[in-house]
Amino acid sequence: MKRKIVVVVTLVLVAGAISAGLSLATPGANMVNTEFGRRTVSHFEASMGEGDIVVSEISLAPGGYSGWHSHPGKVVGAVQRGSLTLYRSNDPTCTGHTYTAGQIFTEIPSVHYYGRDEGTTATVLNVTFFNVPVGGSSRIDQPAPGNCPF
Repeated sequence: MKRKIVVVVTLVLVAGAISAGLSLATPGANMVNTEFGRRTVSHFEASMGEGDIVVSEISLAPGGYSGWHSHPGKVVGAVQRGSLTLYRSNDPTCTGHTYTAGQIFTEIPSVHYYGRDEGTTATVLNVTFFNVPVGGSSRIDQPAPGNCPF
Protein backbone atom coordinates (compact mmCIF):
# COMPACT_ATOMS: atom_id res chain seq x y z
CA MET A 1 0.00 0.00 0.00
CA LYS A 2 2.80 2.37 0.93
CA ARG A 3 4.52 1.60 -2.39
CA LYS A 4 1.34 2.52 -4.34
CA ILE A 5 1.11 5.84 -2.54
CA VAL A 6 4.75 6.65 -3.39
CA VAL A 7 4.16 5.80 -7.07
CA VAL A 8 0.98 7.92 -7.24
CA VAL A 9 2.64 10.88 -5.51
CA THR A 10 5.64 10.61 -7.87
CA LEU A 11 3.36 10.57 -10.92
CA VAL A 12 1.42 13.58 -9.64
CA LEU A 13 4.66 15.49 -9.02
CA VAL A 14 6.00 14.65 -12.51
CA ALA A 15 2.73 15.69 -14.16
CA GLY A 16 2.76 18.92 -12.17
CA ALA A 17 6.34 19.68 -13.15
CA ILE A 18 5.56 19.09 -16.83
CA SER A 19 2.46 21.33 -16.62
CA ALA A 20 4.43 24.06 -14.85
CA GLY A 21 7.17 23.88 -17.48
CA LEU A 22 4.66 24.18 -20.31
CA SER A 23 2.89 27.08 -18.66
CA LEU A 24 6.22 28.95 -18.32
CA ALA A 25 7.01 28.61 -22.05
CA THR A 26 6.98 31.82 -24.09
CA PRO A 27 5.22 31.26 -27.42
CA GLY A 28 5.78 33.70 -30.27
CA ALA A 29 3.19 36.15 -31.58
CA ASN A 30 2.72 37.97 -34.88
CA MET A 31 5.54 36.00 -36.46
CA VAL A 32 5.65 33.78 -39.53
CA ASN A 33 8.45 31.33 -40.28
CA THR A 34 8.13 29.94 -43.79
CA GLU A 35 10.50 27.14 -44.70
CA PHE A 36 10.94 27.21 -48.47
CA GLY A 37 13.68 24.65 -48.94
CA ARG A 38 15.58 21.89 -47.24
CA ARG A 39 18.50 19.64 -48.17
CA THR A 40 20.29 16.97 -46.16
CA VAL A 41 24.09 17.07 -46.38
CA SER A 42 26.60 14.71 -44.85
CA HIS A 43 29.54 15.94 -42.79
CA PHE A 44 29.11 19.64 -43.61
CA GLU A 45 31.60 21.63 -41.56
CA ALA A 46 31.03 25.34 -42.03
CA SER A 47 33.98 27.15 -40.47
CA MET A 48 37.58 26.30 -39.72
CA GLY A 49 38.67 29.39 -37.85
CA GLU A 50 37.88 33.05 -37.34
CA GLY A 51 35.78 34.60 -40.06
CA ASP A 52 32.53 36.29 -40.89
CA ILE A 53 29.26 34.64 -41.82
CA VAL A 54 27.58 36.71 -44.54
CA VAL A 55 23.93 36.34 -45.57
CA SER A 56 22.91 37.90 -48.89
CA GLU A 57 19.92 38.12 -51.18
CA ILE A 58 21.11 37.90 -54.79
CA SER A 59 18.85 38.75 -57.73
CA LEU A 60 19.47 37.89 -61.38
CA ALA A 61 17.37 39.17 -64.27
CA PRO A 62 16.58 36.70 -67.06
CA GLY A 63 19.89 36.13 -68.89
CA GLY A 64 21.87 37.50 -65.93
CA TYR A 65 24.96 35.66 -64.77
CA SER A 66 27.52 35.69 -61.98
CA GLY A 67 30.74 35.28 -63.94
CA TRP A 68 33.29 32.69 -62.87
CA HIS A 69 34.04 32.96 -59.16
CA SER A 70 34.93 31.05 -56.01
CA HIS A 71 34.49 31.69 -52.30
CA PRO A 72 36.84 31.73 -49.30
CA GLY A 73 34.59 29.31 -47.40
CA LYS A 74 31.62 27.05 -47.93
CA VAL A 75 28.34 28.41 -49.28
CA VAL A 76 24.73 27.36 -48.82
CA GLY A 77 22.26 28.91 -51.26
CA ALA A 78 18.50 28.62 -51.62
CA VAL A 79 16.46 29.56 -54.67
CA GLN A 80 13.58 31.67 -53.43
CA ARG A 81 12.09 32.48 -56.86
CA GLY A 82 12.95 31.59 -60.44
CA SER A 83 15.74 29.19 -61.36
CA LEU A 84 19.53 29.15 -61.38
CA THR A 85 21.73 27.00 -63.59
CA LEU A 86 25.04 26.45 -61.80
CA TYR A 87 28.15 25.41 -63.73
CA ARG A 88 31.26 24.00 -62.05
CA SER A 89 34.85 24.24 -63.21
CA ASN A 90 35.47 20.59 -62.28
CA ASP A 91 32.74 19.32 -64.67
CA PRO A 92 34.57 18.30 -67.88
CA THR A 93 31.37 18.52 -69.97
CA CYS A 94 30.25 21.87 -68.49
CA THR A 95 26.69 20.56 -68.26
CA GLY A 96 25.37 22.68 -65.39
CA HIS A 97 22.64 21.82 -62.92
CA THR A 98 19.42 23.82 -62.67
CA TYR A 99 17.98 24.59 -59.25
CA THR A 100 14.40 25.85 -58.97
CA ALA A 101 12.39 27.58 -56.25
CA GLY A 102 12.71 25.75 -52.94
CA GLN A 103 15.90 23.91 -53.86
CA ILE A 104 19.19 24.25 -52.00
CA PHE A 105 22.70 24.24 -53.47
CA THR A 106 26.14 24.22 -51.89
CA GLU A 107 29.50 25.49 -53.08
CA ILE A 108 32.97 24.68 -51.79
CA PRO A 109 36.13 26.84 -51.90
CA SER A 110 38.21 24.60 -54.18
CA VAL A 111 35.78 24.77 -57.13
CA HIS A 112 34.98 27.73 -59.41
CA TYR A 113 31.32 28.44 -60.22
CA TYR A 114 29.26 30.25 -62.86
CA GLY A 115 25.59 30.84 -62.15
CA ARG A 116 23.11 31.95 -64.78
CA ASP A 117 19.38 32.70 -64.94
CA GLU A 118 18.44 30.82 -68.09
CA GLY A 119 14.71 31.28 -67.47
CA THR A 120 12.23 33.97 -68.43
CA THR A 121 11.61 35.35 -64.93
CA ALA A 122 13.90 36.97 -62.38
CA THR A 123 15.72 34.70 -59.93
CA VAL A 124 16.10 35.52 -56.25
CA LEU A 125 18.61 33.60 -54.12
CA ASN A 126 19.18 33.63 -50.37
CA VAL A 127 22.83 32.75 -49.83
CA THR A 128 24.91 32.21 -46.68
CA PHE A 129 28.69 32.46 -46.98
CA PHE A 130 30.84 30.89 -44.25
CA ASN A 131 34.43 31.64 -43.22
CA VAL A 132 34.63 34.96 -45.07
CA PRO A 133 37.73 36.93 -44.02
CA VAL A 134 36.74 39.44 -41.33
CA GLY A 135 35.47 42.50 -43.18
CA GLY A 136 36.46 40.93 -46.53
CA SER A 137 34.66 39.81 -49.66
CA SER A 138 32.58 36.65 -49.90
CA ARG A 139 33.45 36.37 -53.61
CA ILE A 140 36.73 35.84 -55.49
CA ASP A 141 36.65 36.50 -59.26
CA GLN A 142 38.17 33.66 -61.31
CA PRO A 143 39.15 33.20 -64.98
CA ALA A 144 37.03 30.94 -67.21
CA PRO A 145 38.25 27.34 -66.79
CA GLY A 146 38.45 26.52 -70.51
CA ASN A 147 36.00 23.60 -70.43
CA CYS A 148 32.98 25.91 -70.87
CA PRO A 149 32.10 28.19 -73.80
CA PHE A 150 31.53 31.20 -71.51
